[in-house]
Amino acid sequence: MKISMDKTIRAMSIALDLAQASSKYDDCGHDAVIEDITNVNYSDHTFMHHSLRTTYIALEISNQLNLNEKSKKQIYISALLHDIGATTCLSKSHSANSFIKNHCETGTNITKSFPYFCDLSNIILYHHENFDGSGAMNLEKDNIPIESQVIRIADLIELLYDENISNFKQRDRIIKWVKNNCNKIFSEKLVTAFLKNASRDIFWLNVENISFAEFILDKIQPELNIFMDIKEFEQISEIFANIIDNKSKFTAIHSKGIANLAYTVSKFRGYTGEKCCEMKIAGLLHDIGKLAIPLNILDKNGPLTSQEFGIIKSHAYYTKIILDRIEDIPNISEWASNHHEKLNGQGYPRGLKANELSEESRIMAVCDIYQALTEDRPYRKGLNINNVFNIMDEMVSGGFICAVALGHLKETIYSLNCPKEYTAASNTHKNIV
Repeated sequence: MKISMDKTIRAMSIALDLAQASSKYDDCGHDAVIEDITNVNYSDHTFMHHSLRTTYIALEISNQLNLNEKSKKQIYISALLHDIGATTCLSKSHSANSFIKNHCETGTNITKSFPYFCDLSNIILYHHENFDGSGAMNLEKDNIPIESQVIRIADLIELLYDENISNFKQRDRIIKWVKNNCNKIFSEKLVTAFLKNASRDIFWLNVENISFAEFILDKIQPELNIFMDIKEFEQISEIFANIIDNKSKFTAIHSKGIANLAYTVSKFRGYTGEKCCEMKIAGLLHDIGKLAIPLNILDKNGPLTSQEFGIIKSHAYYTKIILDRIEDIPNISEWASNHHEKLNGQGYPRGLKANELSEESRIMAVCDIYQALTEDRPYRKGLNINNVFNIMDEMVSGGFICAVALGHLKETIYSLNCPKEYTAASNTHKNIV
């Protein structure tokens, strides 16, 4: 199996934008995050298309600077993933300065294990530096990697851009702001490169129409003919599983737990090594759509309203939207996004029925239910193994899940001498999300 790095990064950038956009709906009751030096209000931005628009602007500036192909590739990847450390609530309790610095440090730590691009973590660490040394890490002038400088100016231009206003009505404001910060936030050569782009209508029209990103970025992006094998893709999947699970305090090990369980069940089932690895990756990424769900719903300590339940159910839809962008993993996308489908057609998001659900999707579903029931959640304590299997047996009788898949799960669990038991508490399968 060969998986496109380019398609993977673009898909993951969509997940990051969804994560930041969802934070707009978190009522955390804290002050807005306004950067001291720039006075840019991060809490006031929509973040839809943020990564794509930032990447487009960065690449256009890179071209004006005549940077070499290596730098352009690093800028392309780094710009798409530059906010990988900022996927939690933007109104989380902290000062603006600590938020800026923490998300740079978190981003660099997350990307240290990223395959192929060894400089990625360093570029992300310094993408909030200012030319005069007043940035997050206090680097100044040429000590700041040029790639980080390019992302800095592109990021701020995107944050200043308002999707709800015609580009013609805001060009002058943005141009004036950039000029006023020459030799403060930006070097003169970066300002000059931006101004050359800003003088062309096509630049602003592309900024405005970035929703056509596939077409726009395809025209200017550096050639990235990198294809990962299944193990390299698993590395990236583990990075995003950590981001998914860390979004909520109640899902600290959920994705990795399902991944390991799905892998182990697949081995007992006799699947090939590659297929077992695919099942593991499907487990790692099955909840990537939860990045689009506001944290105050994920962590609600009480019953969900019908509207809130509808919102949280949409995570399976977003999982498929994100993973389908990586055209090389159709099986992984299908198995991951079907984890809430039910044999009787009462699952979500597609309402698939038994004849539309593969054995792999059925196994993923029972692994997800088992893992969810044994974990603590906002509304209940985790259950012990006997209660879990009693509930799941009832779900088989109700036509919700597959008896054969449940049998494979039980065989695997019992053969491993049973996992640690959890405190029993009453619950029903309706609480599993």
